[in-house]
Amino acid sequence: MSTAVRAMTTGAVSMREYDEFCAVYGHDVTAWEGYPVLARARELRMVTYAARHAAGNPQWISQAQHRIDCLRGRSGPRPWSWKGIL
Repeated sequence: MSTAVRAMTTGAVSMREYDEFCAVYGHDVTAWEGYPVLARARELRMVTYAARHAAGNPQWISQAQHRIDCLRGRSGPRPWSWKGIL
């Protein structure tokens, strides 16, 4: 699920890399009917993680807001460009 979300949501994994991953793993989880629900839950977790870090470190405020904007449909279609939060 995490690898699929990194490919489909954040673009952190290229589609070529994701296809290779699926070939080795033996299954593409995005083909599963439950994928959208779990993917959205994972996205929300990634947004709240960024918001939590932004509360204590102003350098992450813009990234947290960007993620919120993405989920609210203000930043175009997936994949979005999300930076990693350290």
